Amino acid sequence: MNHISRVLAAIDFSKPARSAFDYALALSQRHRAELVVVQAVPPDQPFGWHARDRRALTAKLRRRAEASNVEFTDRVQTGDPAEIILLHARSLRPDVIVLGTHQRRGIDRLRLGSISERVVAKATVPVLLVPPGRQRDTIRPFSHVAVAVDFGAGTHGAVEHALAMATKAADQITLLHVVAPSSSAVPAHLIGYGIAASQAPAVRDAERRLDELAVRVKRQTSAAIHTRVLIGNTTTEVSRAVDSIAANLLVVGVPKRNVVSRALFGTTAARVLRVIRVPMLAVPAVISAGAHQAHSSSLQHAA
Repeated sequence: MNHISRVLAAIDFSKPARSAFDYALALSQRHRAELVVVQAVPPDQPFGWHARDRRALTAKLRRRAEASNVEFTDRVQTGDPAEIILLHARSLRPDVIVLGTHQRRGIDRLRLGSISERVVAKATVPVLLVPPGRQRDTIRPFSHVAVAVDFGAGTHGAVEHALAMATKAADQITLLHVVAPSSSAVPAHLIGYGIAASQAPAVRDAERRLDELAVRVKRQTSAAIHTRVLIGNTTTEVSRAVDSIAANLLVVGVPKRNVVSRALFGTTAARVLRVIRVPMLAVPAVISAGAHQAHSSSLQHAA
């Protein structure tokens, strides 16, 4: 995603959806992209359900888009929200989908389901997930982007999309990698002090690989590139690191797993989503082998 030309935002009457629209509008304005908003009418309700309120909301959003010189389109359809979002994503081919999330956990999440997690699991384009509690006056361009790097199939896609988000010379990109603690790497009683981190083989290897990736990435951007190797639980350490470096966006690759494994274990992206306090861009690992190799080559040889 070298350029963002179309943003698809899912809208309803909730606070998370309003925050999602704020980010979708800011993203569209920064990249001069078309903004398409989609509203789903619940399948158990007539199409006229809250029609007057829906039209009033759409008119308000349109006025805000026009004031920001952003091309605006709206669509309304009856059906399951997650399926409606995915349907329009397949039809419109946006560069990014923007959703608000309630960050439900435990019984609530199992009982009500998570629209955002269902969309991320099936989407073939990146999904920007906006947590609750974001205030309009705190929304800024993504000037410090953190990327969770696992050196797997999703790494290159995640880095590529981070580059698309951090486009200014003053922007920063921090590459994060988490090493799981083990007796052969870092003694448990030393983890908190970081005494053994620089001597641990796993940590040294991660530092080397992350530094090599940073050199390749730097060739493609004017943004400052930083690296950080963490030790511990991936979800906890990534969330802490994002807070400590004051990043305002986290980019995470999403591997495509089968339904059974996803139900049993979830994904790192899904676990981080439930605790992260800044927007998260979930990038699906759907790049073909040829495209993956081409992108790897471009990272290695770009001047």
